Amino acid sequence: MATRYKAGKSPFAVIDLGSSRFACLIAEIGTDGMPKLLGQAIHAAEGIKQGEITDMARFSTTLGRVVESAESNAGLTIDTLHIVTPAGQPRLLEQIAEIPIGNHVINRRDIRKLAEKQHEHQGLQGFTVCQRQTREYLIDGLGQIDNPLSMTGERLQLAYHDLIIAQASYNNLCEAAQQNHLKSAHVYHSAAAAGLACLSDDERELGTLMIDFGGGTTSFAIYAEDKLRHVGSLRMGGQNITRDIAKMLSIPTNDAERLKAVEGSVLPEMATSLALGSSFPANGDNFVLSKSLHERDMLTLSSGQTIERAFLNDIIRTRLEEILELIDQHLKDAGMRPAAAFNLAITGGASQLTGLSDFAAAYWGKPVSIKIPQTLFAHDSQISGGSFAAAIGMAMFVQRLEETRAEDVTTRYSGDGFWARLRLWLKNNL
Repeated sequence: MATRYKAGKSPFAVIDLGSSRFACLIAEIGTDGMPKLLGQAIHAAEGIKQGEITDMARFSTTLGRVVESAESNAGLTIDTLHIVTPAGQPRLLEQIAEIPIGNHVINRRDIRKLAEKQHEHQGLQGFTVCQRQTREYLIDGLGQIDNPLSMTGERLQLAYHDLIIAQASYNNLCEAAQQNHLKSAHVYHSAAAAGLACLSDDERELGTLMIDFGGGTTSFAIYAEDKLRHVGSLRMGGQNITRDIAKMLSIPTNDAERLKAVEGSVLPEMATSLALGSSFPANGDNFVLSKSLHERDMLTLSSGQTIERAFLNDIIRTRLEEILELIDQHLKDAGMRPAAAFNLAITGGASQLTGLSDFAAAYWGKPVSIKIPQTLFAHDSQISGGSFAAAIGMAMFVQRLEETRAEDVTTRYSGDGFWARLRLWLKNNL
């Protein structure tokens, strides 16, 4: 008989709600800093398009099925679900909380008052706060303070980021979980989670743009000084490339996906040089060819039609260029430095396209690495690969939160009895 676990206890469940497939992992807190995998399941996505729910009944049913399969694989049941998603027009909102301290020595009561002030802050209308991240403390405007205890000044400030997503998207994700008798716990951004699983401490410290190239979306996050600095999502991904191929070559979507995966390449040396013949249109539905073509290997389609490999590659290349251009434009509109100012890393299910790192490196003029997440191990299996980057990163995120909570409880309640409680009161109030 399966054991049932409640929120706040190990094990825990995370689900990555991609546009191509849902991936659910059940893990427990590991002793080596990495979650230990207990069960997993994958199911083709339904009721979702480009990251957003389009049919609640189909979406909720599919979510329930993949969670149930993961529970069966793990041999236990859960009642709380941590969600990772690119949806909801994600953004980081910069906030500052402030209290006067009147030149006295800062104590824990001041820190608590500052935290209460932080909770009073209102978010952006129509959005909800998913996660809150401390950036730094400031005293009289002087920042980069990690711990202000025992320092002095006139004003104590806390600079922090709120990760927010659209209220409607958040509510519908929670509703889908509720329909399956599950409580939604933490909700996190796909690329931000992938950055935890794929990037080293140095990469997060020195500044890296992490791109999670998925099926229906491309999400991205910037880490610097080991902090999340920016997030964003585009409603465009590998599925758009597949549809471009299907439209331009008049073949079924399944054949287009196989053609992209098996025969497609965007290696820079495959760039074309001869003009396209008259047998194919120069433009289609929101589609304009990016380059002329030269003769290469010939490919035979399922319809019996023969095309040059270069033509297929140019279809792929054109959509990829648009995605990279949109990332650049997003960063510019947000007042961020251009992508080329950061280390560049790509992961996700669609990152397996041949030549993607070389193509992006040529576009941005600097090296781009394809990242795979850290491996989660179970007793008799393991998972890794870009398709699981966000899910693995979310499991690591939950483990960190649980470890931090345990440390806080240990610090706050060490000792027992009257004298221990008295020492705690004096520490917090004097």
